[in-house]
Amino acid sequence: MRKVLFLSHYFYPEVNAPSRRTYENAVKWVTNGSEVTIITNHPNHPQGKLYEGYKNRWISRERIDGINVIRVKTYLTANRGIVRRAVNFLLYMVMAVFASIRVKNIDVVIATSPQFFCGFAGTIIKKIKRVQFILEIRDLWPDSIIAVGTLKEGILIRVLRYMEKYMYFSADKIVTLTDTFKEHIKKTGYPVNKITTIPNSFDLDNFESDDEICSNIRSSKFICSYIGTFGMAHDLEVVLEAAKYLKDIRDIHFLLIGDGSEKAKIVEKLKEMNLENVTILPLQPKERIIGFYRISDIGLIMLKDSTLFSSVIPSKMFEYMAVKSPVIMSMPRGEATAIVERHDCGVLCEPGSPVKLAESISDLYNSPEKLKKYGSNGYKAVMEKYNRETLASKYLDLIEAG
Repeated sequence: MRKVLFLSHYFYPEVNAPSRRTYENAVKWVTNGSEVTIITNHPNHPQGKLYEGYKNRWISRERIDGINVIRVKTYLTANRGIVRRAVNFLLYMVMAVFASIRVKNIDVVIATSPQFFCGFAGTIIKKIKRVQFILEIRDLWPDSIIAVGTLKEGILIRVLRYMEKYMYFSADKIVTLTDTFKEHIKKTGYPVNKITTIPNSFDLDNFESDDEICSNIRSSKFICSYIGTFGMAHDLEVVLEAAKYLKDIRDIHFLLIGDGSEKAKIVEKLKEMNLENVTILPLQPKERIIGFYRISDIGLIMLKDSTLFSSVIPSKMFEYMAVKSPVIMSMPRGEATAIVERHDCGVLCEPGSPVKLAESISDLYNSPEKLKKYGSNGYKAVMEKYNRETLASKYLDLIEAG
């Protein structure tokens, strides 16, 4: 039995992609006999407000589905702005290192990045504990913050690049979500035989949902949904413009669910456009979200036209595939679009183009046979290749190999 210490800035009951991946993997590892301790923040993402039932203590402990969870003092701030988020990230790094001292007899420490300083905390804990360190790379920092315009090339970025390389070479093994990330790290000189790609996936045990809450939205409409982060990278104004082009087709309805730094801007834009074929809902809890995926006739995957985003595989695409909803990928060509092409489970669309997005939606709306084919193919792909059970076992094998 391996004793795993896992550092994650986000964790259940938060519902973003890193939280779900970490929680679902940890549950599988515990089921297979490992002891897992998570050091994380008090849940507050993305609005910077504590979830009901939690207090922002210096150290809190709870047990969730067999996982030991240690929550540390958190600088509460919404998921927007540079300075406040930097303070949030840095405080977590310091507190994670402090909290780790109390965790005895661990075999391995795993840190997931982003955020950047979560991974860096792992390098410090490795030296304190003198144990194996596995670094999980979910996004390429600082490249991703440059791509969305948060920071520009300069002294600070050079410092972050130095820290990035230092973090890589401190790790005994690296887990990446995509092969493109693997190639990026390989270019730094890090040994490629120590890098393993374990992509995002879907937990097929998570099919329970309260479908009744979705019935009023569903009605007889053809639902095109976007479920996820309203961020600078996601180009959601394109969705509103596409909805404007399709407003005369009364059966087609757009459903946007989530939160993020651009949420207020998108809500205000919708008011200005006065569109009746768009509904925006707040972030939904885990037990409800599958119901919204299920009522979606089409799932929208949106990313801006930046070369960096060709390297990512959005986790939400697997949720849509698992419930047999075809996806429209409005993002740069890369690993994610290659999955859609390879498994024939959706449509590729030129990013940044409301007209092309509207045309893609209209085509699927008028092609029920395509909808059925793409949905069935996507479900088959998740069952055979992108299910959490298989990939969590692969991850555990890597951990146990020492």
